Amino acid sequence: MINGSLKVFALNGFKHASTDEIVAEAGISKGLLFHYFYNKVGLYEFLAEYSARFALVELNSELRRKEPLPFFRLLESVSRAEASAMSRYPCLYLFLNTVSAELGDKVSAQAKESLSLYTERIRELSEASVLPDSMTWQDAVRIEYYAKLVRTDIMASLYRSGEFTPERYLADALETIRYFEKLFS
Repeated sequence: MINGSLKVFALNGFKHASTDEIVAEAGISKGLLFHYFYNKVGLYEFLAEYSARFALVELNSELRRKEPLPFFRLLESVSRAEASAMSRYPCLYLFLNTVSAELGDKVSAQAKESLSLYTERIRELSEASVLPDSMTWQDAVRIEYYAKLVRTDIMASLYRSGEFTPERYLADALETIRYFEKLFS
């Protein structure tokens, strides 16, 4: 049910996701969907909170080390955490990106807090990372932003083409990060 719902919301956004499409993708009845979540908003809120918490657990699992990582190794570790999470929930990060873009009143305060915890953890790790001598913090913020945009585009392109696998995503994401690293070496 989770994977089917994540896929429909990730590819269509809240407004254009239909419960008919969700139940068809999840292979469940509408009655079961409404029994557990009452309505589309309830399902969306649950998925937003659950996905953000799951992403945070995967991130913390990948980055257990206490000492700061070099900046580009951090970006690689974030990509590995994403790939690990997507081995279970392929559309997780596409969905989280959709939620971030649609935040509005469709997401509860609790779901927003979960998303905020994930974003804050990434920021903390970035601020603690070790930058190359040729890079400023302003450069790091830009690179992190652009790397996220490229990783998101890689996910979406692979998924829409039917070629998505977590391994393929990770290979493409790591290649992108190494390209950015070459710019500062």
